[in-house]
Amino acid sequence: MSVSSLRFDKLSMYDRVAEPVSLAIPLPESAVSDPETLVVRNGDRPVACQVRTTSTWPDGSVRWLMADFLADLPGNTSHTMAYNFEGRSLEPEVIVTVMESDSVIDVSTGPLEARIDKRDGALLPSVSLGDSERANLFSGFEIVDASENVYTTAGDTVESAEVVQAGPIRAEIELTGTPRSEAGKLLFGYTIRLVFWAGKPWVDVEYQFVNREPSGSVDLSAIRMISRPGAKSEPKMALGEGHYRTSVKEGESERLLDQETILYQAVEHVLETFYGDFWADWCADGFGVAITQFQAHQNFPKRLAVHRDGIDVDIYPESQPPVTILQGVAKTHRFLLHFHGDETSLEDITARSLQFQMPDVAMLPESVYRDAGVWENLFPADRHQPIEAGLIDKADGRGLGLGMIHWGDGPDAGYTQQGRGKGDLVWTNNEYDFPHGMYLLFAKTGERRFRDIASVAAQHWIDVDFCHYSDDPLKMGGQPIHTAGHVTGGVTPSHEWTEGLLDYYHFTGKREALKKAISIADNMLRHLDSPKFKEAGGFAARETGWAMRGLVGVYQETRDQKYLDACTLIAEQFMDWKREWGAFLAPYTSHTKVRVPFMISIAVNALYRYHSVTGDDRVATLIVEEMADLLEHCVMPDGRFFYKELPSLNRRAGGPREMEALCHAYELSGDQKFLDQAKRMMDAMLASGLGSGGRGSKSVNKDAIIFGGPGPKSFASFFVPFMVAYKTLSDEGLLDG
Repeated sequence: MSVSSLRFDKLSMYDRVAEPVSLAIPLPESAVSDPETLVVRNGDRPVACQVRTTSTWPDGSVRWLMADFLADLPGNTSHTMAYNFEGRSLEPEVIVTVMESDSVIDVSTGPLEARIDKRDGALLPSVSLGDSERANLFSGFEIVDASENVYTTAGDTVESAEVVQAGPIRAEIELTGTPRSEAGKLLFGYTIRLVFWAGKPWVDVEYQFVNREPSGSVDLSAIRMISRPGAKSEPKMALGEGHYRTSVKEGESERLLDQETILYQAVEHVLETFYGDFWADWCADGFGVAITQFQAHQNFPKRLAVHRDGIDVDIYPESQPPVTILQGVAKTHRFLLHFHGDETSLEDITARSLQFQMPDVAMLPESVYRDAGVWENLFPADRHQPIEAGLIDKADGRGLGLGMIHWGDGPDAGYTQQGRGKGDLVWTNNEYDFPHGMYLLFAKTGERRFRDIASVAAQHWIDVDFCHYSDDPLKMGGQPIHTAGHVTGGVTPSHEWTEGLLDYYHFTGKREALKKAISIADNMLRHLDSPKFKEAGGFAARETGWAMRGLVGVYQETRDQKYLDACTLIAEQFMDWKREWGAFLAPYTSHTKVRVPFMISIAVNALYRYHSVTGDDRVATLIVEEMADLLEHCVMPDGRFFYKELPSLNRRAGGPREMEALCHAYELSGDQKFLDQAKRMMDAMLASGLGSGGRGSKSVNKDAIIFGGPGPKSFASFFVPFMVAYKTLSDEGLLDG
């Protein structure tokens, strides 16, 4: 393969030496069979890499690869590196090692040695930095319910301990268990992930709690973790916070980030990429630890306090009103534990903390994603400048929510105004697969914020927009529909997606994202096996259309035949549907069956993806015939599709979903009428504008801060189908500009 470039945006004004970088590389089928042939170069110098394959093609070649390496990056300027697959990676000069016994896991990064107890959920019971050693430095993570019962991960609470990666550059350890109270009662579940890098004196920690309580929701008054290093001499203490420059206060201090703080702070950043800094530092007798809460402002309320005894990390401060954790909900928090000696300055601590909040990211050219073929081809060869600008504006103009349970999601004004939340905000819950659209936009533009937006939304999806527990098998392991409180609604295949989670897995290597995508696909299978979906025409076409799309995605990832078999049954059902009713008619009122163009188009677009995998010619014919039927029955004299096929619902609608389906019909048939209609719709859309940039006003809604603007659904439902139409029309030479 030819040499490809890696671009690093200008970021820190300081040189970064051996800065940790994780890079996801998509690859064409049959291009690379051995991931170990990857060579990354910084100038003329090869860089040691740790590689793993996260996905393969049917022939066993690498589809997605994750490379971890340490990059020397210059201060105050952008930087370019390169890679190819024509050699062998270097052995690193400094390595991280993992030694595992029956009871403990010992990790050494070089400067740092840490012990993890495979039975005890207290955080790092032993830490050594040079000649300084501390035991029992940290508590476990504690949750306190509304009755003041304290449940902790410390003690004999670990149920599984796994070395996910063992170096030589990056090591990852994962513990899972159930917190216990002093009385032996259990509450929630937990996962703790610890990531170590070769040569680095810090640990990246993730803590996730999960409400799997059969009794339902639980009110929590506090969530916390403390550090008590122990000092012979008077410690040096400091706390840093800031949303532009970090304000550092030395000595004993505390800082609370509550709703009022966030409401009145002025911040101009794209919040998924950066909001501010929040750390506390304690140092005595040659041993120090600085603790940073990741995206603390976005996940308010948060509190840090530093005093002679150590550091208090309040993940949910006791001073705030209790928070209700609904059944099935999880939440993940991240922390940087930066160990250091007396020689480390507060400026160094601030720089490392800010680097944790906004790390360097290696970015690939658009051509790498286009040529890999891991997604649908949404990369027009000729760009239309007004469209390009409109896409950016639409992506940047969305609304969003801040707050511990809401960060990564946004409310939908339309659903809320329809009364679906019964007076409460209705949250979008990643409807139409918002992360997938944002990852694709990142690949297309190379603008880093779109990747960050996608990743934050995907993590929220993993935590909140996923049912971790229910006694209803049709809800368990699925994705709840847009609803008040995120999870108070049910689960149905027409509102479940998988591709954005698979993207998140590939871009980060986070296994949980893959597991959640597979779980959602399995939930779809249970729904499809229920009586509701046995009879063609007894439901809207989008129900099984969206199921097919999500199942195709998981099939391409896992090659598990059961997912493709389910898609085959759906395809056969659509063919029966067409034969019996002449079109994908769906029940509406008690005395009608109607055409709904946007729902039918969802089904057609899913059938196209199934056809791309199987090559079934019957499906190609079905797509063409169904879209011809829509043109005959659903286009009004002014050239626009109606919303639904009833006199009371003939208001004009039609958008990118229909345009995508028309373009698929054109590709499969060559019939110009499909392309002509897509062109008419594109002209009308461009005349009215695609979107407007800029964040809306800030307001309070219960425990959330809301930035106004269209909900994430506005972009998610638009981007992928629009890009299909954009590319098709552009490739046919039908777009000027």
